[in-house]
Amino acid sequence: MSMAVLVGALTLSVVFAVAGVAKLLDGTGSRTAVREFGVPGPLVGLAGVGLPLLELAISILLLPAATRQAGAIAALVMLLVFCAAIGRAMVRGEAPACHCFGQLHSTPAGWKTLARNGVLAGVAAFVAVGASSNPGPGAFAWLGELGGVAWLVVALGVVLALVLAVGGYAVV
Repeated sequence: MSMAVLVGALTLSVVFAVAGVAKLLDGTGSRTAVREFGVPGPLVGLAGVGLPLLELAISILLLPAATRQAGAIAALVMLLVFCAAIGRAMVRGEAPACHCFGQLHSTPAGWKTLARNGVLAGVAAFVAVGASSNPGPGAFAWLGELGGVAWLVVALGVVLALVLAVGGYAVV
């Protein structure tokens, strides 16, 4: 089960990291989205910056085994708040742009967005419960076992990932 907990934590970490970075890169869209979801005017700027920073913090907390459960609980709470906000908007007949992933992906909040957040909340709950008894290995524990050539392969992989990320950002 520890490997399933690790996979769930890594999945959540990637989702939260992408969402956080995408929102930070599109500050105007993030502020518009939180305003449309009903955040009071004076708090829009704080929420527009604070939300992506919180997502990034959660992403980081999910990686080490020692903080995995706290990160999963924070992710679960945040996802449930998102579900409540989406549900509230739907009940009112509104469909604000979720702006969940900044400019990468923004559609009107609805059943699909609610379902996605519900599934992610389920993963977060699984990780939180699983991490309480056996959090699994840290996301980077395997690095300590690498030799010289393996480190070179990892370094090349990181460089390739950065080139793809920068290229992808440039295209978007």
